[in-house]
Amino acid sequence: MGRLATLLLGLLWSTPLLAAPVEDFGSRPEALRIQVVTFGPGPHVQERFGHIAIRVEDTRLGTEVLYSYGVTSYGPASGVRYLLERPTYWAARLSVEHSFFLYRARGRSILLQELDLPVEQRRRLLARLERDVNPATREYAYDPLRGNCATRLRDALDEALGGALRVQLADPASLTYREHLRRYTREVPLFQWALMLWTSDTVDAPMTRWEEAAFPVELAQALAEGSFTDEHGTSTPLVKSSRDEHMTTTRPPPLAPGPSSLTRGLFALFAAGALLLLAVPRAATHRRAFRIAFGLHHALVGATLGSAGAIGFVLMLGSVHPYFGRNENQWLAHPLSLALLPLGLGIAFGNERSERWARHCVSVLALGSLLAVVLKLFPTFQQDTREPMSVLLVANLGLALVHLKRWRATALTLPRGASPRPEPHLPGDSTRAASLRSPR
Repeated sequence: MGRLATLLLGLLWSTPLLAAPVEDFGSRPEALRIQVVTFGPGPHVQERFGHIAIRVEDTRLGTEVLYSYGVTSYGPASGVRYLLERPTYWAARLSVEHSFFLYRARGRSILLQELDLPVEQRRRLLARLERDVNPATREYAYDPLRGNCATRLRDALDEALGGALRVQLADPASLTYREHLRRYTREVPLFQWALMLWTSDTVDAPMTRWEEAAFPVELAQALAEGSFTDEHGTSTPLVKSSRDEHMTTTRPPPLAPGPSSLTRGLFALFAAGALLLLAVPRAATHRRAFRIAFGLHHALVGATLGSAGAIGFVLMLGSVHPYFGRNENQWLAHPLSLALLPLGLGIAFGNERSERWARHCVSVLALGSLLAVVLKLFPTFQQDTREPMSVLLVANLGLALVHLKRWRATALTLPRGASPRPEPHLPGDSTRAASLRSPR
């Protein structure tokens, strides 16, 4: 790791990342060689969706440039800002050698697709790329699904082809945005589960292959299958040749991912917790050990599902992205779920008021869970909530059943007509009542 850091720093000092414009570059379009460069997914969250750029080589001058739409000042630690706002990105000319070195060092695959474009289309494409890297027009507001490196490159290619690419990609896509998000984040289970919880039905709408090309690997696949008609009316494949510049051991995203390992684990955890608490005999529910286990189970639900639901609530109200609005999962997990964390700790320490408030919170969550299930019967509520709902239903309804059992046990142990909750009284009331009952 130290050797790699040394090499990276040495390269950064010796070779500029940004490529300076070369005089007369591209003045003769027939000498241009154009390749689409697709960088595969990396191990980190911000690298899971890959990257794509265009490599333009002027064979007459022996010079090459990588045009990339993925340059930003935001670092990996700016994840919250990506969720709440649209950060500023810009297009830039990059050093091909430097960029390839960095991606190889990060274990990212590199796929090169040489485009078989007529001279006029090459000239148009270079003109669009140069306009996009101009300091006056290079910046754009980043959107993870509708305004990123892949969509900007796709639009540039479509403009050069006179709109032919968009026409060819008008067919329906085989997957939705949500299914692609699930695919690409499968190796990061916590982030995948959070996305499935936070995103609304906006990512479940059917889309075209043109929209699907927002993912770099899908755009590369679309280009490999694409073609164009030249001035003689002959249909020619868009990609002349394709080769792997660098291979990697990173697994490609699965085509049809099922439930994540985290979903199965959370389901088993909360189901087992509820079943164990329900298996305790009713007479033993007032023992200290049960009370502590009962409280800690609340705290666990609040710390995990409650915190995730509270973040989803903030995103639904505060994010500029439409992907978090009107989220059906908020019926099952919201800020009220987070309250189970302190209330659960209060139950564990024997605070009766904490248990009463927790019972009210769980009742609301259980009713919301049942309502979320009923709403699925109506066509306007078709958000894909399978993964979060499977976990949240078990957690919320399991807690509700344990509360019901404990409340019934309390009611049965009280004398007939007695209240399970002592009536409040002022200090000195008991003394005054005793004096009234004393004989004069």
